[in-house]
Amino acid sequence: MMASQTVNAFVSLRLPHELVDALVAVQGEHAERVEPQQPDHMHITLGFLHDADAGTLADAAATLSSGRWTAPVLRLTGEVRHGSWQLGKDPAYRYDDQVVQKQEQVRLGIERTPELTTLYTQITEHLGIGEDSFWPHVTLGVARQDFPVTDAAAMNLPSVAKPAPSVELQQEITVSDFRVLVATSLA
Repeated sequence: MMASQTVNAFVSLRLPHELVDALVAVQGEHAERVEPQQPDHMHITLGFLHDADAGTLADAAATLSSGRWTAPVLRLTGEVRHGSWQLGKDPAYRYDDQVVQKQEQVRLGIERTPELTTLYTQITEHLGIGEDSFWPHVTLGVARQDFPVTDAAAMNLPSVAKPAPSVELQQEITVSDFRVLVATSLA
């Protein structure tokens, strides 16, 4: 990367394969309404690095590579939310808390454990990317059509509870495609 170039990147937790497999089954049950997130792209975003230059990426890579964190156990809370950062840029878009709108992401809440909070805090505070409203979640997919929030809330979600295998620095290639730059195994 040239000195003046920047990229959008993010720090994330990789999901254990048992949880990914269970989420793929949920995607299959709701395929008519939700365009599925690719299984190999399922993750929990810890923080964004918008317009990151080479120095910022190197600092993030060093932070992840040198960290010694306890792997948080990932377990769905049963809470389902929806929304879209992309649609939010359109002045005509209006969020509706009663309807999952076409092109909104369907997001499933992840339990906020002490291990997850510690990992999140240590990484994001060092990199200056923490968010007051951090809500750990995994994106199930994008709505193909409008449907009632009550239908999303009634999804039969898996009860898998497994530790996250790694924390990663990923580069955003497109809105739905990412590339892993650094991966650090969690103990």
